[in-house]
Amino acid sequence: MPTPPIRLLDLMRQTEDPHVINLAAGIPSSDFLPMDALKTALEGEIQSRAREMFSYHRPEGAASLREAIRDYLRVRGVTVTAEEVLVSTGCSGALATVMGTLLKKGDTVVCEAPAYYGQLELLRAIGVKFRTVNTAVGQEPDPAKWEKALRAKPKPKLLVVTSTLSNPSGATLREEWRPRMVEICRKMRVPILEDDIYGDLLGRARPKPLRAFDDGGTVLYVTSFSKTVAPGLRIGFALPGKWMDAAADRQCRQTIHGGVPPEFVTASFLRSGRLEGHLEMLRSVYAKRRELAGGILSRELPDGIRADDPLGGYMLWVRGGRPGLMEEVSEQCLAKGVAVVGGGIFFANPPKEACFRLNCARATPEDLGRGVGIFCEVLKSAVVRKK
Repeated sequence: MPTPPIRLLDLMRQTEDPHVINLAAGIPSSDFLPMDALKTALEGEIQSRAREMFSYHRPEGAASLREAIRDYLRVRGVTVTAEEVLVSTGCSGALATVMGTLLKKGDTVVCEAPAYYGQLELLRAIGVKFRTVNTAVGQEPDPAKWEKALRAKPKPKLLVVTSTLSNPSGATLREEWRPRMVEICRKMRVPILEDDIYGDLLGRARPKPLRAFDDGGTVLYVTSFSKTVAPGLRIGFALPGKWMDAAADRQCRQTIHGGVPPEFVTASFLRSGRLEGHLEMLRSVYAKRRELAGGILSRELPDGIRADDPLGGYMLWVRGGRPGLMEEVSEQCLAKGVAVVGGGIFFANPPKEACFRLNCARATPEDLGRGVGIFCEVLKSAVVRKK
């Protein structure tokens, strides 16, 4: 009987096992939470706005948070009003709301291959048909390749793309291509759903989001503070543009509104001015973690298997070899106390080669080095056995 495919639910449950070095789930380290700043924000909000904090409020989100997000976006080249911001429960909540607003069963969607499995799970639940564009670090497709996929029949209802540090590959769309992509989709009347959850981990050279080249008529933008500030806050948001009312209505019917205390705390933290310094620290730490893991991979991976070198973030994408390696290596690594995720879950259609995503953030440097070493040993043994 074939092994059932791993789900997002399974990966999240794995993270609670203290006996496993977890390189699988895409969760940031809890060692670098801005605890002092968050504690100050929480205490200040309770002292000044406790009654409001524990009451119902607007379905679109707290006004103070929407205003803080407006200012946060301005620094990143996106100009919107606070009224254009729809606060959500994490980026996943924003994705679900936007996809549910725009799509129905049988619609065709253009997406990346590989793509974030959470996006794919949501799209499969709706019942869409997939059309994919291959992406990888150093092989990012130019607008002409996206245009070819968009012009194919039937006409797609949506293009879904993680424009900066795509999960899992780490690919980043060149900034000079971004206005062209937006213009192509605008002329073809195909909306773009831009997921920018890892954008802040690229650094000072991060390109402007696709949404910076649009007025809200083509690009719907989603992101969250889960990968950068604190995942437990579950604060994300969407810029649904001209679909704002429909998206807000859908979200309200599902949840009424998000948790008010996390929204107040996040707003206070953003207003404190501590975010940019915190991001600088994270980028430095994660660069060292990628360098540590990447060094081991470059020395120990068997011939024909390579690790891509992303510009930022905390994921490494390993690819090469027969597809059957994914399940075999994942199972054997877990038996040795290391959780890795085979890359098949990141594809709408089965990949033609083995691939793995490794999270460099969550484990300590010592455990990271040990876990990546075990992964390489298991992979080499599996490759040798099949020769």
